[in-house]
Amino acid sequence: MIPLYTAQTESEVAVISSMLQAYEVPYFIRGAAFSKLYPGLQIKDYNTQTFMVPGESLDLARELLSDFIKPQPPQPRVEASAPISRVFRVVLEMLLIGWVFTGKRWDKNQAEEQQPTDGNNARDDA
Repeated sequence: MIPLYTAQTESEVAVISSMLQAYEVPYFIRGAAFSKLYPGLQIKDYNTQTFMVPGESLDLARELLSDFIKPQPPQPRVEASAPISRVFRVVLEMLLIGWVFTGKRWDKNQAEEQQPTDGNNARDDA
């Protein structure tokens, strides 16, 4: 058995296995069961799913999976730039702490009113 393609997602596994079954190409998915036990981050030879085919079916399988196997052209990099007004707004919010922290704010005057004025704690009375 020769490794043909390592699938990145479960949907790729479903499409490729359906395609190979439709053309009656014998195949084996190395790591199929183990990848379902440990989903998430794909680590080579740990939880990846690799399609294996016999040598006599390799040419047909490569032709069928040519859309998956051929390398994708690199995507052009898009430079993101923020307008100066947005940068100014974020800096102003951080300085004023107005919209950065949400929720109930602590009121110093209210906290002083809740403390006993005679110096005894509520725990001492119990």
